[in-house]
Amino acid sequence: MPATVNAIGRRGGKPLIAVLLLIGLMVGLAACRGFFGQAPIALLVVTAPTDDQEVPVTVTFDISGSTDPDGTIATYDLDYGDGSTHATGTVVPTAEFTHEYTVAGTYTVTLTVTDNDGRTGMDTDTVTIGPAMLTFASNRSDYDIWRMMADGTNPLKVLETSSDELFPDLVRGTRGMIAYAAEDTISWNIWKMTVEGSSNAQLTTQTPSNQIQPSWSKNGDKIAYASNWHVTQTPSGATWEIWTIPAAGGSQTPLTTQTPSWAIAPAYSPVNNNILLFVSESTAGTGTSIWKWNGSSAAQLYPTTATTDHYGDASTANFLTTGLTPELDLPSDAGISKPAWSPDGTKIAFSTDQGTSIDIYVMDADGTDVETLEAYVNSLITGSVTSGQITDTAKDEFCPYWLEDKSGLAFVRKGTTYYDIYKVSFSNGAVTKLTSIGDNVTPATRR
Repeated sequence: MPATVNAIGRRGGKPLIAVLLLIGLMVGLAACRGFFGQAPIALLVVTAPTDDQEVPVTVTFDISGSTDPDGTIATYDLDYGDGSTHATGTVVPTAEFTHEYTVAGTYTVTLTVTDNDGRTGMDTDTVTIGPAMLTFASNRSDYDIWRMMADGTNPLKVLETSSDELFPDLVRGTRGMIAYAAEDTISWNIWKMTVEGSSNAQLTTQTPSNQIQPSWSKNGDKIAYASNWHVTQTPSGATWEIWTIPAAGGSQTPLTTQTPSWAIAPAYSPVNNNILLFVSESTAGTGTSIWKWNGSSAAQLYPTTATTDHYGDASTANFLTTGLTPELDLPSDAGISKPAWSPDGTKIAFSTDQGTSIDIYVMDADGTDVETLEAYVNSLITGSVTSGQITDTAKDEFCPYWLEDKSGLAFVRKGTTYYDIYKVSFSNGAVTKLTSIGDNVTPATRR
C-alpha cells in the first residue's frame, strides 16, 4: 500500500507541476514580450514633382501609415539623406512633411520607427534631383530657345523655327512651361510651350503691334508682357505699356497707363501674385527708372529723382535689330534688359549705364541699399573679390538673372565680338563663362 500510495501521489502531482511550469512560462513570456513581440511597421510615402526635377525641389513625405501591431510607436526618425537635420518625434504625425533639396543628386530617404518594446522598423526610398538649368535665347542660326545646365554644360536647343524667338521665361513652381516672344515677319507675339519644346500655343494676336518680354505671375495663372499696341494700329516706340493675359490664353488687358511715357520690361514678384516691376521713363527726366506696380497703381521705385541715365533696361539692344523681321521697335535708347528678383523676393538686380559702361547693381526690394554686384557678392563671402573680377568696367553687362538654387547670378557680358552668358558664384565670387557660340541673351531659370 505505501508503495501504491507513493506512486499515485507522484502521478497525481504531475498535473500540478505542469500547471506551475505553464504559469512560470507565461510570466517569463510576459516579462520578455520584447523578445517575442512584433516589430513596428515603418511606412514611407514620397511624393516628388513629376514635371520639375531641377533644384531647388520641394518633396513631400507621409509617414502617417506607420504602425505597431502589438504596442505603440515610441519614436520616429526621418532622414532626408542630404545631411540636413532629421525630422524626429515621439508621436507619428498625420500631417505630411516637406523638405527642399538644393543640390542635385540621388538621395536615400530612411524612416526608422521604434516601438515601446525597443524594436525597430525601417522603410527607405530614393529621391533624384536634377541640376539647375538656364533657359536662354541664342542666334547660333537665327534666334532660338536653348537650355543648358547652370554650369554651362549640355546645351540643348529646345525650339528651332524659321522665325526668331526671344525672351524665354519659365513658370514658377513647376517650371513645366516656357513663355517666349516669337516673330512672324509682321509682328511679335507671346507664345508658350513645354520645356521640351512641345505643345506650342500662341497666346496674343495683337498684330501688327509687338508683344515681347513675357513674365509669369507667382501662381502661374497669368503672364505680363510689354506691348506697343495702339488703338489706331500704328505701333511705335512711344506707345509701349504693360499688358496681362491668362496663362491659358484669352482676354488681353492693359495694366499700366504711363502715357505720355511708356513701359517695358515687366518682372512679376516671386512672392506676390500682383506685384510687378517694370521700366519707364523717369519723372521729369530723359533717362529711365525702375517702377513698381502694387496691384492697383504704379510708383517710381529707383531712382525716384530725375535722371538722364538708364536703370533696369540698360543694355545694348542695337545688335538685336539686325536680321529681326520686324524689328522690336523699342523706345528710343531703351534696351532688352529687365530687373530681376531674387528667389525670396527680398532683392532686385538690374542693369544701369550710370558709369562708363553698363553694369549690374543690386538693391533691396523697397529700392534702398543700392550697391554694385561686386559689393553685394563681397558681402556674402569670406574675404573679398578681386576688384574688377565681377564687374568689368570696360565691358557691358546686363540681363541679370538669379539662379533658383541660390548659388549665384547669371548675366550677359558683351565680348569683343559676341554677347555671352556668365555666372558669378555667391560662395566665392568666381565668374564663369557659360556660352561661347553666337550671341546669347536673356537667361532665365524658374521665375
